[in-house]
Amino acid sequence: MKLQFVKMEGCGNDFLMIDSIRGRSINDLNKAQVTQICDRHLGVGADGLVLLHEGGEGVTARWKFYNADGSEAGMCGNAARCAIVYLADRHFPRERVISIMTQAGLVKGKKLGANYAEVAMVSKKNPDFRFDDKLLAVEGHGTVRTYVIDTGVPHAVVEVENLGAYPLIEVGQSLRRNPHFGREGTNVTFFQKTTGNVIRATTFERGVEDETLACGTGAVAAANIFSETYLQALPITVQVPGGEMVVDVSPVSKTMLLRGPANYVFEGEFPLGEKAYTPSRLYSRKREVPLEV
Repeated sequence: MKLQFVKMEGCGNDFLMIDSIRGRSINDLNKAQVTQICDRHLGVGADGLVLLHEGGEGVTARWKFYNADGSEAGMCGNAARCAIVYLADRHFPRERVISIMTQAGLVKGKKLGANYAEVAMVSKKNPDFRFDDKLLAVEGHGTVRTYVIDTGVPHAVVEVENLGAYPLIEVGQSLRRNPHFGREGTNVTFFQKTTGNVIRATTFERGVEDETLACGTGAVAAANIFSETYLQALPITVQVPGGEMVVDVSPVSKTMLLRGPANYVFEGEFPLGEKAYTPSRLYSRKREVPLEV
């Protein structure tokens, strides 16, 4: 089967858009297929894959979001912005607001300009974006003060003094599977305060099992905790390895908003193999630390 795709990225967090709207017939993909096409050595390469379906009454579209390892996730802020731009450009140019039904709930957003979008973040489990303060054990590093929050997907947030000097991968791998977060584990976001309403942040993402260039739900998690901890009013600018996002709040609905880029990379088709697929070994793009698949 040849799978048509459009590759997009938001601050370097890259995704494959699979369009199953208006007559197209890709209903679902299995874990092996997703892993194959997302493989950076043997496939197209991506942090995740978005399968878009028609929405039905009152909803612009529905999506199924897959991490690079084939697991499903409820929400992804960068992928949502990319999907909003894609839907506005390819299918709904007259719609001011694009709505997407996700596992985390109904996500609404709008295209603000060429390759730039805003999305209202949602979380079924944590609609008010509340967080808990925990001390969790990290192998080789004692206990680490961790803020636990769900912003559509779970995050363990750690404030550090210097992102460049902190053992992000080691601590990220340990907290990712800490027993506190159960069988599915968590994403791990690290942030560093700078000056004013600007922070730096990066995320070790579950399902990718590596530090990514950007994580939208992680940016929202870090900004929310920074705002509450230091009494800093939104908007907060979040600088990530792949660029910059802004976390704000709607003055009317009080919903958390995420603004940032959503760029097209290229489009094409990929032949999904019928034989058993063995993923290539993954390496951290920054530190070349071998990771188990």
